[in-house]
Amino acid sequence: MVHRQVTHQVTPFAKPQYTAAVNSRTPGPVRIDGGSAPGTGTWVRPVAMPGSGVMASVFSTVHLGDDGVTVVDPGWTGQGQEGVYLSGLDAFLRERGRRLEQITQVIVTHAHPDHVTAASCLLEATRARFIVGATEWRSVEAARSGNGAGDYSLSADEVGAPAGVLDTVAEQLEKPGVPGFIPRRSPDVLLSDGDRLSDLGLSADPHTEAVVTPGHTPGHLCLVNRETKLFIAADMILPEIHPGIGLGVGSLGGNPVVDYLTSLRRIGEFDDHLVVPGHGYVFTGLARRRRDTAHHVLSRAREVERVLAWNPSISVWRLASQLTWSSGWEELRGSPMLFSGLRQTMMYRDLVLSGDPGGTLDRWERDFDLDD
Repeated sequence: MVHRQVTHQVTPFAKPQYTAAVNSRTPGPVRIDGGSAPGTGTWVRPVAMPGSGVMASVFSTVHLGDDGVTVVDPGWTGQGQEGVYLSGLDAFLRERGRRLEQITQVIVTHAHPDHVTAASCLLEATRARFIVGATEWRSVEAARSGNGAGDYSLSADEVGAPAGVLDTVAEQLEKPGVPGFIPRRSPDVLLSDGDRLSDLGLSADPHTEAVVTPGHTPGHLCLVNRETKLFIAADMILPEIHPGIGLGVGSLGGNPVVDYLTSLRRIGEFDDHLVVPGHGYVFTGLARRRRDTAHHVLSRAREVERVLAWNPSISVWRLASQLTWSSGWEELRGSPMLFSGLRQTMMYRDLVLSGDPGGTLDRWERDFDLDD
């Protein structure tokens, strides 16, 4: 078993990867586990995507196992660029003594286009099994049936927005259907929390197990190897920016902010692990990053609490207008991100007004040592 100490600062695993990521360049591949034989091991392979800074690429984890190749989060491919993507991945594998045809498993952590879009062409080009978290797939099916809006659907009456502002996008959000970036085929294997991949007949590292971390999406999936102390966090936690909350293609109920804080507390058992995020750079120092992320979330909750103390019955629209936004409220009003911002405002409002069944804001702050 690998032994790592819990560190209280975020430290990049590979300096060249860090330097490239923060300068909006796609980093080169990084080997994070050597494996037990030549041609084996685990690599983090960045895939370029539209964006800047650490969001200029998404991480695809490639495990070269004794019995095949596993790809976790194939990543992004632009429209009509599937061939370029496949040839790039094949070249990466051939440099390490493998081939595209040897991919046996494709695992997707959550249903976002930057993580799953390339899965469709990869599954078509190989005989790989398609593996998704069971809860996340339930949210996809909820969207398919038209029951995916949950408690945070956007209507003019609920939000209190000016007439006509929400009409166009609200109509689109209410249409049932699965976004085109989701593979059309059904998963071959659905993972539940605590599942060990080897127990399901999968050929990935035998010590790898599923960790379901809802919040970013309803069934966001992480993977952990407790033997090598490797934690594939995807978008559960990121080293430079903070993940959005409640961004599933469909909803399964509950408050995603509460779900996210619960997941953030839960992954504390991996504080001494090497962390592979979905974007940015591989790092150690999960304990520090969890605390910083909790501070970010709970500071937002406190901001909402202060506005509600002044006017508990304020509309969602007016509440959002009183909050701080990275681009400013006026800029957000004309942005496609308005709808995500309004939904998250509703989530934070409910967290504050309900008293939060998972604990008060004071309790959450104590949980993350933020009460000093």
